[in-house]
Amino acid sequence: MKNFHLDLVRVTEAGAISAAEWVGRGDKEAADKAATNAMRDRLNKIDFSAEIAIGEGKKDNSHGLYEGEMVGAGWEIYPSTPEQCIFGNVLYDIAIDPIEGTTPTAKGGYEAMSVIALANKDCFYKTERFYMMKLAVGPKVAKRANLQLDMGIGEVVSHVADALGKNLEHVTVCVLDRPRSQPLVEALRVLGCRIKFISDCDVTACIATCVEDSGIDLYWSIGGSPEAVIAAAAMKCMGGYMLCSEVNDDFKLVGKSLTMEDLAKGPTMFAATGITDGSLLEGVRFTARGPITNSIAMRSESGTIRRIRTEHG
Repeated sequence: MKNFHLDLVRVTEAGAISAAEWVGRGDKEAADKAATNAMRDRLNKIDFSAEIAIGEGKKDNSHGLYEGEMVGAGWEIYPSTPEQCIFGNVLYDIAIDPIEGTTPTAKGGYEAMSVIALANKDCFYKTERFYMMKLAVGPKVAKRANLQLDMGIGEVVSHVADALGKNLEHVTVCVLDRPRSQPLVEALRVLGCRIKFISDCDVTACIATCVEDSGIDLYWSIGGSPEAVIAAAAMKCMGGYMLCSEVNDDFKLVGKSLTMEDLAKGPTMFAATGITDGSLLEGVRFTARGPITNSIAMRSESGTIRRIRTEHG
C-alpha cells in the first residue's frame, strides 16, 4: 500500500486550522462546514483516487464528507463518476471526521481533533446504523486476554486487571457520559473500578488505551459508528484490540461482533490533528507568523507512529 501518511496529515492540519477559527464561538455548524471544506480541498490535491466509505455527513445532517463522495486529484471534475477518474479505478477507502468533537470545539473544551483513516478499496466497514457498542484495550491486554462483548462486565474487567497486573479497584474504565451508559456505570461501581467519564471524542478514548501513561485501561461505551471504523484503523497501527457491535434505536446489540479486521481490513493509515488541547494532542495555536499544529500519523504495515509539530507560514 502506497504511503500517504504525510498527505493525510496535511488534510487533518487543514481541517484543524479551519475549525480552530471557531473554537469557543458557539457555532458548531460553521466550524464543521469550515473544517469539511478545508479537508475536501486538500484531499482533492492528493495524487490518488479515493471514495469516502464512511463519514459524519448523513448522521449529523452536516456538510459531509458523505459516503460515496469521490475525492483526489484523479477526478477531472467534482463531483464525478468512476468513469471520469484519470487514474483508473478507485483505489482507496477513506473514513473521516472533520471535527471529532464539535461540542468541545464550539464551547472551547478539550479533546477535539480532525481525523482521517485510509485503507484499500472496500476495506472499511459500512453501515446504515448510527451507533455501535465499542470495547477497546491496549496491546498488553490484547496479548493476554480473549475478551468478548457477550462476557459479563465483571469477567471483562477481571481479565483486564489480570493482564495488567492490577487490583480490580485500580482498573480505570473510560465511559461516555450518556444516559445509555448508566447500567454499565452502576455495574462498574459495584465492582469498585475507577471510571473516567468523557462527554465526546471516543476515538481519542480508544487510542488512549494503547498509550501506556494515559491512565485509561479499558474503553467501553456506545458511540458513533464512523468513529468505530476510524478508531479501529488507528488501533491496528498501535497493536490494540477492539470489538464492536451495531446497536438498534433502543441501544440493544444487533448482529455479530465485529473485530478490528472486520471494521478496517488489511493495511491502514491514520492521521489526526488537534483542534483544542487534549490528552493525545495539543490544539491549534495562532501566532503572528501563522498557525502551529500538532499531529499524529500512523501506519499499520510498519507500526510507525509519528508525532508532528508544524509551524505554518
